[in-house]
Amino acid sequence: MAGLILNVPYGCPYLPKAVHKRLRHTPEELNWENWRLTDPFLLDLVKKSVGPEFMAPPLSQDLVKSDPNSPHRLPDCRVVSYPFSPLVADPIGLVARDLGLIKTPKPFILNKGTLEKELPTWTASDKEFIFSHCVEPYLAELKQVTSELLAKESLALLLTIRFFTFKDWKLVHRETPKPEINLALEDELTPKGLAILAGHVFRRFGLWTELDFPLLGGGAPLELASRPRLKALGLAIRRDLYLDEKQGVLKSSSASLVRVLRIFFVLLGQELDRVAEVRLRRAFPPKRPSSVIKASEISSSGLKSL
Repeated sequence: MAGLILNVPYGCPYLPKAVHKRLRHTPEELNWENWRLTDPFLLDLVKKSVGPEFMAPPLSQDLVKSDPNSPHRLPDCRVVSYPFSPLVADPIGLVARDLGLIKTPKPFILNKGTLEKELPTWTASDKEFIFSHCVEPYLAELKQVTSELLAKESLALLLTIRFFTFKDWKLVHRETPKPEINLALEDELTPKGLAILAGHVFRRFGLWTELDFPLLGGGAPLELASRPRLKALGLAIRRDLYLDEKQGVLKSSSASLVRVLRIFFVLLGQELDRVAEVRLRRAFPPKRPSSVIKASEISSSGLKSL
């Protein structure tokens, strides 16, 4: 009755040659920018968490089965990722807002990065070309996946998954202790009960969880925000939970995080199913028994007694 769209907008550091040539950054500076702005490790972990190759107890026995009534059944999950670095264009504007370039998230071409070094100045036709070839196909895929899920399910949740670092590169909150899990609300698109459940799940795993800190925004593009049966939630994970940030390699604990994400997605699906059932019962309440005696219910003996 419900589906999940797992949106990973900042999981790829790829730069097309035409953009790379215009950048004035040294190779080392580009590495630093993409290290701070993107994380392909996170994208890989998300894919593993919903892939059939992941089998870990206690879920393995239930996941092997195709029984739709299994309590550990993974909901219909679709992973969508932006295939370019935000140095090309920020597809939903969350990085641009983090950098203080805009106040309201929207697709945006950055004019500076984390190193405060200016990025290329594009002409109007250049920007149109970048949006049409990079951003629009990604947003079109998000829209298509959302439409497909809403066509077959009662509800769909757009879960935008990001990362943040233990020692922030920004001046804001730089020295403030950071939680391990950040849940970001999306105005009216995030049901209160869903946010409470998400926080409860991660806290039960011993993870320090906060709402709207240090990152904001559920990441729902404006063209999808008006869908009445679409909900949204932002999930940001502190990167040192799964990555050795000094060495740039995955920690052994990353396997545990994959399992936590898998269980989290299962529980989200269960909660969305429950909400969908409640909405259906409200929309189509059972009819009360009629007080009128129907002719078929009057027996012949009843007629004789009259």
